[in-house]
Amino acid sequence: MLAIIGAMVVITWQHGKNRALTQLLENSKTQDAIHVDRLFDLEQENADLMEYIMTLETDNSILLSCCSNSGLQPDTTVIE
Repeated sequence: MLAIIGAMVVITWQHGKNRALTQLLENSKTQDAIHVDRLFDLEQENADLMEYIMTLETDNSILLSCCSNSGLQPDTTVIE
């Protein structure tokens, strides 16, 4: 009789532990989905920033080319 009661206690404890672990697994799946969404958002933001950097580098090249060809003269007029 004592063995039956002990077995029931162990089964009940294992069932509770299983439910807790199942809940942790579900929470982990939800967090994983959130992290994946965030990763895609960051990849898109990175692509946008890289495009902006390329635009700035193009503008910088144009300005450097203009300045090296004496296309722009520095303002040397002194206003008094």
